[in-house]
Amino acid sequence: MNNFLQKLLRLKTPVKVAATLGVMIAIAGAYGGLFYLDLEDQIKGARARGAQLQAEKATYEARKREYQAYRTELTQLQQEQRDLLKALPKKAEIPTFLSNLQEQAELSGLEIISLRIDAENPMELYIRIPVRIEVRGTYHSITKFFKNLSELPRIVNVESLSLGVERAVAGTSPRLRAKFVAATFRYRDAGGGA
Repeated sequence: MNNFLQKLLRLKTPVKVAATLGVMIAIAGAYGGLFYLDLEDQIKGARARGAQLQAEKATYEARKREYQAYRTELTQLQQEQRDLLKALPKKAEIPTFLSNLQEQAELSGLEIISLRIDAENPMELYIRIPVRIEVRGTYHSITKFFKNLSELPRIVNVESLSLGVERAVAGTSPRLRAKFVAATFRYRDAGGGA
């Protein structure tokens, strides 16, 4: 090794500079070949992986939007089902219905004379529950009662209405007596049992 260094020292300066530059170029070439090209391959791989991840992200975001739309639709359908079950409940809920009738009669200023629940009538998709009612009051209180019934969340049909005038007691306005059937309904299960 000493011999080699001594030979180098004896060379002329331009040759020394050229040899030094040659060695530096060889080192730079080896560095570029070993590290830079490897890093370039890694960068290309990372870019390809990034593009793949972006595509996956776009797919997941589209699926998320679809999921949110389905979820919103499901929530709306569940709300509609709850609203429908208020109008056409699965159970008869007669005590609640009778309570609603009495409440509406009191709010309208009517006196309930009689109230009788008749037998249920099964239909194809629902079961009809007739309630025979007889009330006493003024014409306006009867019409107000019917209006209030129409605003109940549950379906109620007023059928077979008959009105009669009661004798007026001295000093009072004549009162009407109304007999009718307030038919409500409940959902009939697929099994068909009442």
